[in-house]
Amino acid sequence: ILPASQTRDKDALTREGVAKVLDDLKAMDFEFIVCDSPAGIETGALMALYFADEAIITTNPEVSSVRDSDRILGILASKSRRAE
Repeated sequence: ILPASQTRDKDALTREGVAKVLDDLKAMDFEFIVCDSPAGIETGALMALYFADEAIITTNPEVSSVRDSDRILGILASKSRRAE
């Protein structure tokens, strides 16, 4: 399980860096790699969404949360590695 980052530097994550970490973990023959992401749609969440083979989206019954969940579904469908 990779927990959401606590860094305040949103530019610390790069697509190449995340790909390397995930590739290294895949090479260790883990059956599942669970990658948590911070709430909202920022760099950390976008990185997790890009590399996701599958996604579990949690939300609460507030309008802004449901809208964000809908946006996340759109990102998964159009901007993830699987969508390319």
